[in-house]
Amino acid sequence: MKHPSKVGYDRHMGQRAYTSRLRAHRAEQTRESIVATARDLFAERGYARVSVATVAAEAGVALNTVYASIGGKPALILAMAEESAGDEQADLTRQQVLETDNGREILRLTAVGTGVVIERHAKTLKVLMDARNSDADVAKAADFAMGHYRDVLNVIADRLVELGEVRAELTRDQARDILWFYFGASAWASVQELGWTYAHAAAWLEAQAATALLAQPSPSDA
Repeated sequence: MKHPSKVGYDRHMGQRAYTSRLRAHRAEQTRESIVATARDLFAERGYARVSVATVAAEAGVALNTVYASIGGKPALILAMAEESAGDEQADLTRQQVLETDNGREILRLTAVGTGVVIERHAKTLKVLMDARNSDADVAKAADFAMGHYRDVLNVIADRLVELGEVRAELTRDQARDILWFYFGASAWASVQELGWTYAHAAAWLEAQAATALLAQPSPSDA
């Protein structure tokens, strides 16, 4: 039997652990709310026109809470970029591609997967693309997000090359560039400006990428 003081100690430690987890959960919720508010405001009004004080007011928190939870505007835009780069769909698509040995199916998975990521993070990408050339902090965040995005597409291009699905005259670097051309953020921005649905855009981008990238079957394979 435990000594009464030991029982009390264990109970106290359990309460402290529970309280600590609860505080951490609430802190994360506050952080997510602040980032979401900043994303909406930056997308609607422009990054340069929104202050940290405005973000705090719209999020319903004290100014110091924003700084303590995340930081100033550079930290806010970087947090948005990190959130988009860390989307689980990117890892899922990469895994699906690595388990597939058909070039056209790989491009279909790429089109669908990148479309999901772009749609989920459309506001963040709009802010990054609109302000990257006028603000060094936004450019840094954009470089981080686009670098991560391109790394995923590079893995996919390399898979196509390794499977022998790519046109014989194309180098690995050229295959990577073609995949980025058709599935990078700029490509998706262009089809969005045309008012296309994500499903229609994904199907069209897949078809164009297949024509530019994939080896044509020989007559004996047709």
